Amino acid sequence: MPVDVLVIDDETDICELVSAILIDEGYEARFVTNGVTALESIKERQPGIVILDVWLGDGSREGLKILETIKRDHSYVPVIMMSGHSTVETAVATIKMGAYDFIEKPFQADRLLLVVKRALDAAKLKRENSELKMQVPFLCSLIGNSHQINEVKQKIDAVAQTNTKVCIHGPVGCDRAAIARYIHNLSLRTELPFCSINCLTAPMQHIETEIFGLETTSTEKNIPRKIGLLENANNGTLFIDEVHSLVPSIQARLAKFLHQSEFFRIGGSTAVKVDVRLIVGSSKTDSELLKSETFSKDLYYRTHVVSISIPPLVDRLNDIALLSRQFLIAYASAQHLQVKNLSSGALSILESYQWPGDIQQLKNVLEGSLIISASNGSNCIEVNDLPPEVFQKNQFAQSWNKRNAAIVSLPIKEARDEFEREYLSAQLKRFNGNISQTAKFIGMDRAALHRKLKNLLLKTDDTDEVD
Repeated sequence: MPVDVLVIDDETDICELVSAILIDEGYEARFVTNGVTALESIKERQPGIVILDVWLGDGSREGLKILETIKRDHSYVPVIMMSGHSTVETAVATIKMGAYDFIEKPFQADRLLLVVKRALDAAKLKRENSELKMQVPFLCSLIGNSHQINEVKQKIDAVAQTNTKVCIHGPVGCDRAAIARYIHNLSLRTELPFCSINCLTAPMQHIETEIFGLETTSTEKNIPRKIGLLENANNGTLFIDEVHSLVPSIQARLAKFLHQSEFFRIGGSTAVKVDVRLIVGSSKTDSELLKSETFSKDLYYRTHVVSISIPPLVDRLNDIALLSRQFLIAYASAQHLQVKNLSSGALSILESYQWPGDIQQLKNVLEGSLIISASNGSNCIEVNDLPPEVFQKNQFAQSWNKRNAAIVSLPIKEARDEFEREYLSAQLKRFNGNISQTAKFIGMDRAALHRKLKNLLLKTDDTDEVD
């Protein structure tokens, strides 16, 4: 669907010119030539973007009144202001009122189109951030009741409503961005912008521009100013993930910003002062970052006021049941499918898997299994609905399969002991060595389980007293 652009200018020839430029680029353009008609047109059909002249026919800056109305009633609609009689004060006023950008007449078509594209991209990001805010409680890796994740929640609760800088550590796939957003949502800045960037996935040559923005120079008049993430996140939160992968020059600029609370856009000569809470993330541990020869110690100490380490999923396998339930509810709603639970067999497989891709891999497995299970006629996701990867890298399944060929040559007692040794070893790992939880799951008295483990020569770190 083409984006609907509304052009508002009292000069018909300007309206026709702008509309023609936009239509040639695949946009749907319409125009009006006075304020009253403009508001009626917006009310009739909300446009995707508005290009608005400051000085309409009566000379009373009616464009500013229309801008105020749009930002009040249609906050997600970006507005680009234009004028042939502009002053710096007018341009600043329109930006403060919520306009995305300001362009002067006469303008070149390339500049207009670039500003329109950037305004639409910024509006899309704003909408996505709002939608993701609603999803975080259901899709965040903080779901669970294990003591490991409860300790993380307690630390988050302690820092969320402060302005403290935080570093989130965790394995690849643990969804550090969702955790940063969760902290933002609990903070006093929750109604203000949340912006994020992953320094490993963003193009390296554009990261500096993305963070600090770009100032138009006298030799690049056709390149509009780009507002960076620091500026977009003003009064809110900026999350920079995999911060250790930034090149030294950007690390130095970021450390300087944290010291001075102001920065310069690339090519700019005027300092931009902002109030931004910075949260950074890394797949490396604190000790690894300190030992790194490429990560600035200055930046490390400025960002690590509070360090939060997210435990890998393999260390809290007993959270998988609750995580899976919430993820399946969310995916069923998104895919318009029946909500299903995991069968006991499927859950056992997931709880004995090592999860090299952590939470993100669990999400992928559950979403795919839910889709595959749609035709199995069951209210549950069964073992056969799971992808091969959870069997191929399942230590218990692999270890047991290796013994299948030789087990028929063993006496029944030795074969039974061999099976029980592998089975109980897998279950202990599943419950992090907790004897009580393991005994409850397998339907065995805890004291009897202790004796069984002793007889099978299986060691455990569980220190519970045996009744």
